[in-house]
Amino acid sequence: MQPKGVFWKRRQVLAGLGSLGAWLVGQSSPLAQNTGENPVELGSLSWADILERARGSQVNWAMWSGSEAINGFVDGWVKRQLQERHDIRLNRIPLTDTVEAVNKVIGEVQAGLRSGGSLDLIWINGNNFRTLKQGNLLYGPFAQKLPSLQFYNPADIATDFGLPTEGYSAPYTGNYFLMAYNAERVPNPPRSYAELLAWAEANPGRFAYVAPPDFHGSRFLLSAFYGVTGGHAQYSGPEFNAELWAQQSRALVDYLKKLDPLLWRRGQTYPPTFARLAELFANGEVWLIPTFIDQVILRKGNGQFPPSTTPYGIPGTSLIDPSFTAIPINAANPWGAMVLAELLASPEGQLEKFKPDVWGDLPLIDIRRLSAELQTNFAQLEAAAGIPIREAIAGAVPIVHPEYTVQLEALWQQQVLPG
Repeated sequence: MQPKGVFWKRRQVLAGLGSLGAWLVGQSSPLAQNTGENPVELGSLSWADILERARGSQVNWAMWSGSEAINGFVDGWVKRQLQERHDIRLNRIPLTDTVEAVNKVIGEVQAGLRSGGSLDLIWINGNNFRTLKQGNLLYGPFAQKLPSLQFYNPADIATDFGLPTEGYSAPYTGNYFLMAYNAERVPNPPRSYAELLAWAEANPGRFAYVAPPDFHGSRFLLSAFYGVTGGHAQYSGPEFNAELWAQQSRALVDYLKKLDPLLWRRGQTYPPTFARLAELFANGEVWLIPTFIDQVILRKGNGQFPPSTTPYGIPGTSLIDPSFTAIPINAANPWGAMVLAELLASPEGQLEKFKPDVWGDLPLIDIRRLSAELQTNFAQLEAAAGIPIREAIAGAVPIVHPEYTVQLEALWQQQVLPG
C-alpha cells in the first residue's frame, strides 16, 4: 500500500504579483492593444473588422488538457471550424493547472513583454481569473463585441466566483458539481453530509474523492464545507471573511477526519485524478462519487459507467460551476482570440460540446433566447443524455470567493492529509 498522501501535489498559489509592483498600481487594462507598430482601438472596431484582422492568423489557446474528450472536441470540431470558417490555425497549449498560464503571463509582463505574448486565450475561472483581473493583466473589455453574447442571461455571466467579469471574459462551460451513485448498489443515496458520513460508516471503502488541489477534489471540499457548516449564503459577497472562516473551518476538519478512515483504502491513498476515480466507480470498487455532471453524461454514454449511474444533488451543496475564456493583456493575437471565444460561446459551439458522445458539458447559453429549431436540438440532446439533468441540478448554489477554496486546500493538506 502506498503511503498516505502519495498522490497529493501542491498547487502554486499566487500570493501576490511580486515585482510587477508600481507598473500595475493604478493601471487599467487598455482598450488599445499593440499588435505590432499600430495600436488599434478595440472600441471602434466592428465584428467584421475583428474577423478581418484575425483571418490567416494562428491563435494560441492555453487550456487544462486532462480530459481526452475535451481535447478531442477542441482538436476536432473547434480546430476545424476555425480553419474552415475563418482561416485561423488553432494551437492548443496543454496545461495541467491553469495557474501555469497565469504564471506565464505574469512572467512575460514582468520581463517587459507587454505585446506579442505567447498566449492569446486562456480557459479560466476562479482564483486564476481574479489574479489576472485584479492585476490588470487582461485584455478588454472585449466580451460585448461577441455576437453570441445576446443569447446569454447577463446574470449567468456577470460574476466569476463572486468577482464581476465586466466584459473581461467570455462564457464557455455551464457545468455542475454534484454526486453520482450506482443505483444497483445504492438504493437510497445520502441526502445530506450527515447522511453521507453515516452511509460511509455502513459501507466502508465505497466512497472516495479526488485528492485536492486537483479541482475535482477542491470542489468536493467546498461542497462539504457548505454542507457541514450551514450553507453557502453566509460566505457570499465580494470579500473573503477571515473571521467567519476561522469560526467555521474547524467543523469541516472534524468531519473530514471522521470520514477519512471510511474512504476507499481507508483514506491511506486518494485518487490523484478524476480519471482514476472514474475507473474505481466503473469497476465497482466505489459506489458513490462526487463529480461534474458532464462526466456522468459522457462516461455513461460511452459505456464506461454502468447504466444504473444516476447523478443527484445534496441540497444546498451542489455547485454551479461555469467557466470562461479570457485574453491576456499582452496577447499577440487578440483578434484570433476573440473569434475563438465567440465560436466557443456560440449556439453551435454550446450545442456541439453538449453532445453525450463529444463531451456532455451542459450549455451555459440561455436556450430560451435561441431559435425554435435550436431549442429543439438542445432538448433532443438533453433527452439523449439518459439522466435526470434538471432534477439533478435543481437547487445548485454558487461558488463563493476563491480564497475559501485556497484556504480549504491548505487546510486539507495541513490537518486532514497527515492524520
